[in-house]
Order: sequence, then structure tokens, then C-alpha cells
Amino acid sequence: MSDVKLVKRSEVDQSITWDMSLLYPSDEAYRTTLKETEAQLKSFKEKYEDKLADLEVLTVATEEYEALYETFYRLSHYAELPMTVDRFNDTVVENATLFEQLASAWAQNMSFYDTEIVGLDESLLRQFVAEKRSDLAYFIEKIIRVKAHTLSKDAEQVLSNMSSLPSFYQLYEVTKHEDMEFDSFEADGKTYENSFVLYENLHEMDNHTEVRRNAAKSFYKTLNRYKNTVANEYISTIKNEKMIATMRGFDSVIDYLLEKQDGDRELYDRQIRTLMTDLAPHIQRYIRLLAREHHIQDMQFADCKINLDPDFEVDMSIEESRDYLKKALGILGEDYKDMIDESYDKRWTDFPQNIGKSTGGFCATVPKVASYILLSWTGKMNEVFVLAHELGHAYHFKRVGEELTMFNNECSLYFVEAPSTCNEVIVSNYLLKNSTDARFKRWVISNMISRTYFHNMVTHYLEAVFQDRIYKMVDNNEMLNADVLSKVKREVMEEFFGDSLVVNEGAELTWMRQPHYYMGLYPYTYSAGLTIGTAIANKIEEDPSQAQVWKDTLALGGSLSAKDLARHAGCDVSTEQPLKEAIAYVGKLVDQLYELTDELK
Repeated sequence: MSDVKLVKRSEVDQSITWDMSLLYPSDEAYRTTLKETEAQLKSFKEKYEDKLADLEVLTVATEEYEALYETFYRLSHYAELPMTVDRFNDTVVENATLFEQLASAWAQNMSFYDTEIVGLDESLLRQFVAEKRSDLAYFIEKIIRVKAHTLSKDAEQVLSNMSSLPSFYQLYEVTKHEDMEFDSFEADGKTYENSFVLYENLHEMDNHTEVRRNAAKSFYKTLNRYKNTVANEYISTIKNEKMIATMRGFDSVIDYLLEKQDGDRELYDRQIRTLMTDLAPHIQRYIRLLAREHHIQDMQFADCKINLDPDFEVDMSIEESRDYLKKALGILGEDYKDMIDESYDKRWTDFPQNIGKSTGGFCATVPKVASYILLSWTGKMNEVFVLAHELGHAYHFKRVGEELTMFNNECSLYFVEAPSTCNEVIVSNYLLKNSTDARFKRWVISNMISRTYFHNMVTHYLEAVFQDRIYKMVDNNEMLNADVLSKVKREVMEEFFGDSLVVNEGAELTWMRQPHYYMGLYPYTYSAGLTIGTAIANKIEEDPSQAQVWKDTLALGGSLSAKDLARHAGCDVSTEQPLKEAIAYVGKLVDQLYELTDELK
């Protein structure tokens, strides 16, 4: 499985790449729109700066802002998405570079709107909602909340201008994808190539211990060479966040970041605390089962991603995945199946593995156009779960884009992973219900634990605990460097896994693998979303009519808080019950794995 060689982007099958012409028919059309938009931004500032205190002007300016932002959003995706799949293409790089000029123009000409609207009298803002824009009620509530943390207009302009500069995340991506070169390695008498994509998508999950562990040595050897560079990029990011947090009057950078994502400190702290105490024992039992079935006496972190049954894999073609997804997610309705067809027919998804392509997967929705999904197809059925996850994001933001303003396009990050993880549980429930084969059922459950729950409630949770501890060190002005980051990461891993495995040499550098650390407090939201997603998926399984309630909730976008969105869907996250139930569900799945494994002996 692991002797895959990456090809150049120009050599992949274009029919399974995403279609950027859905955004703009050509690079020329994109560049023309860039110039037109830059002129419109300057005109916007000339027309409305220092005039928003008038209700009628505020109303018209807000409508124009929304339209401009939708265009800007569309342009940004045409510029940035190709960089994630073909970063060595000169035209792609040039398009991204041209967009940087527009991003700078946006910061220079549009930031006054944000500053001035925050500075308006609360009475005018409430009148604006009551008489002109009731759909922006929650948006305006958030503006009123941040008044206490808003700086002067000039200071906000400076911060806005700074945000248009190349980020440390971009430097990290350059280091990761352009500078790092991984040595090939020997195993089982063969030579294997290695890279970020090959390691994370293939080698790390290879059933042959020698392949898996030698790949890990090669992988972490390269990471170790770049640890000081990446540490500098990450530490610079969080120190910048701390500086802004202090400027805005926050005692803790955590509170500042939660406020930015419309988060809730109580929900955040509960998530961090409870998973370490309640989930860890279930995962440790799963790790021990893996070790037992693979006859591994010295279980390591490098062995965590293997299949429970080393001789059972389900091959899956791209076209077959469409059929599976329509059947599994059909419980969500005809419109959901129609969207799945559209995603394949209109080439929303970029499937190939190639040199210069980013690792992992994501879904980026451009309202009223398409949801661009990135993944690296391996030809195995577990990719169906990845696609189901990303299609959850696609449906969510497709509905939002069709029905709501751009101001309500982004929901709280605490909720944002719920639609995606819900889909993974729905797919698992479908596969289990429609099979009587004990071995296949065991594969489904083990895939559910090793992919859905391990990825979201373990991998991203461990990132979240690491982040939490590093941010608290920043708040306390403690020294940080690559060795400190590695030490903290190792401590978090050892605390969670206990004696179920050994954190192998180099695994402490796992903090270098994910881009999430450059996105604020993003990692903890995966387990938060899966908490909601588990509850909703099981509700729909028990009563399919709940699917419509769920879809109606998704259409509300960012017009409600995370608590209210979850409550609307029938999941009250103001209590710890949904989290406790999600953890208990994982425990039940582990129990079933032990039972099925013993049954098959």
C-alpha cells in the first residue's frame, strides 16, 4: 500500500481535480475583477467614511459592504485555493500575489466601517435592527459586546493594515511544503519515498510495523531539522495574538481568541477538562486492543493509526463513493442527495495526490457558486468518511449562502464542525444497519473510532490541550522555544495515553504537523462539534423526521450563538450531558469492538 510515488500536478487526471472556472472563466476575468473591485473599495471609503451615524446612510453602506465582501471572498478563493494543490505553478503564485494587493486595499479602505459601526450609539444600532435589518440582530449584539475592546480608529486601521501582510501561517506553509524534503527509507527489503502527504495518508497507517516505524523515523528526522524555524513561526504568531489581546484589554489571550470566534469560556474549559479524565480511558482500551490484535509488545504512538484488522480493507473507486454517500446520507433528504450529485458533476472535489499539494482535507464554500473540497484519494473506503465530513460543511454553508447575508455567513467555531462530524456518524450508522457481516461491522466501528473519534476527539483534542498550556505560558510570560514546545507536547500525549503506549522518539514534534495552531483556538472545536454531531446523528437515526430540524438549524448560519444553534437542533450544550453522552458512545463502540473481535476468533 505504501509504495506510492507522487506525480507532478500537470500529470494528474484533470477530470478529478476541482473546477476553478466555476468562480471565474479565466485568469483574465479574475484579474479584471481584481482591478474593478479595488476601484470600488476606494469609492466606498469616499462615500461613507465618517457618515455612518445617519440611519439611512448606514443601511445603504451596509448593503454595499455585503456585496463588496461577497466579491472579495470569491476573489480570495480563486487566488488561494490553487495554492493548496499546485504551489509550484508560476501562474498560480502570480494570481495569489496579485490578490495580496487587493487584500491590502481592503484593509486600507474598508476597516473604517468596522471601527465606525462599533463606535455608533447603541440606540442607533438597535434602531437599525428594528427598522432596517432584523436579520442582523445577533451580528449587532456581537458588535455591542466588543465595544469595550475596540481601539481608536487609527489604531484599528494599523491593525487592519497589518492583517494584510504575509502571515506566519504562510511562512509555515512554505517551510512545510517547499523547504522540507524527506529521506526515502528501507523496509521489508524495499525502498519507499516519503513526504508529508505520503506519511500522513499512507505510511502512518501501513499494517507492516517495519514500514510504519521506519517511515516515522524518516518523517520526524526531517521535522527535527526544521523545529527551530517552525517554532519561531508559531511563537511569533501567539506573541502577536497576546500583544493584540493586551491592547484590547484582555487579561488572557484565550479570552481574546474565544471572543473573536464567538466562543464561550465555560464550554471551552469543560471540553478541555472532561476529555482528559473521561475519554482517555476508553481510548487507552482501544489502543490495547490494537496492540493485542497486531501482536505488538511495545505499542508506540507511531502505531496508533493502523487498522484493527490488518487483512481487511475495502477498496473504493471515486464513482462508487458517490453511490455510497447518496445511500448513507439519503436519510437527510433529496436536496442532500442532489448536492452530492452536484459536487461530483461540477467537480467540487480535488481528489489526486500530487507534488505541491497540501495535506489533510478541507471544504471552502463560496456562496452561490461551489464548495471546494480538498483531499488526497487513496482508493480506500475510509475516504468515504472524509468526503462525508467535508460534504457536511458543504451543505451547511451552501444553505447559509443561499439564505443569509455575508455578515451571517460564519457561525461560532464551537458549532462549525457539528455538520461534518454528524455526517460521519450517520454514515457509520448506515453501514452498521445494512450489514450482517461481523468482520465488516468490526471494520466500520474500528474505522469510526480510529478516524472520526480519534481524529476529532483525540488528535485535535491533544492539540487543544497543548494550545491551552502554551497560551497560559504566554499569559505568564514564560520562556518558549522549540524544546519547550516539544516538552509540553510530550507531556500532554503521555498524560492522555497513559501506559497504553510509548510516545516514540520524535513524536513530540507532532506540534509541527498541523496548521490549526495558526488559526486561533480552532482545535478544541472539533471535539465540540463532534459532541453535537454525535447527539444529532443518533437523534436522526431514531427519528428520521429530525433531519429537517437539523437542516433548518444549519440554514441559520451565524444568526445565533453556538448554544442557541445547538438548542434549536435539540442538543443543549449549556449542560455537560451531550459531552458525557458522546464519550459514553465511544465507550460503547470500544465495548462492541472487543465483543466482535472475540466473536470472530
